Amino acid sequence: MTFDLHHLDEIEGYSAEGEEALFEYQNALIELFYESPEGQDLRKTCPEMGFWAAQLIYYGYGYVGVTIPKMTVEDVEEIITELFPRKISLSSPDEAKDALPELIAFWNYLKREHKVRRADAILNYLKGIKPDDFMGIMNDPSKFGMAKSFFMAGQSAGFDMTNEDEINTFMLLYNASLMAESERTPGESSIPSSRKRREEAKEKRKRKVTKASRKRGRRKKRK
Repeated sequence: MTFDLHHLDEIEGYSAEGEEALFEYQNALIELFYESPEGQDLRKTCPEMGFWAAQLIYYGYGYVGVTIPKMTVEDVEEIITELFPRKISLSSPDEAKDALPELIAFWNYLKREHKVRRADAILNYLKGIKPDDFMGIMNDPSKFGMAKSFFMAGQSAGFDMTNEDEINTFMLLYNASLMAESERTPGESSIPSSRKRREEAKEKRKRKVTKASRKRGRRKKRK
């Protein structure tokens, strides 16, 4: 299979065209990683691999504005210590434990197969992160963004935040609580609904990618 690692570099801006190209690029690269020696070895301990590598691609391109071939250690650090904890919601705290092994395997694959220039430096950085430290920042409420805080609050309240009906039910309760809070504290307003909708739209696109990567892992596991 022919794959152009630099394909996203040819697309200017994060447009509708860029979003579609990102989705296709992401799927193709994760598929290649899945079938690689590094991926096959990782699958022995993480059968549903692919999620964290996919998020690295997504947040790098969509938020930091950098593609895999151009990523620096600083870019990777920003993605995994700032964007991941702010944006990625976990069903349980232990889900974070798979991140570092997968990202290390992914960059080993990129180094071997695609000769990515900064792979060694990025690998050194990733290997230097203590797993407990990473799990700590991923589960630190002070680092959560608005959408993740909403998701985690619903989950803590007992709602199934993967079910649209339950999300909508919780949203009504959540908005009512915000309104009650604003009435108790005059002069303070809740986050404007337009901003909230933009955040939710981005999270919806991210969830599509998340579901695709996880479904791919489950499908291949059954083969």
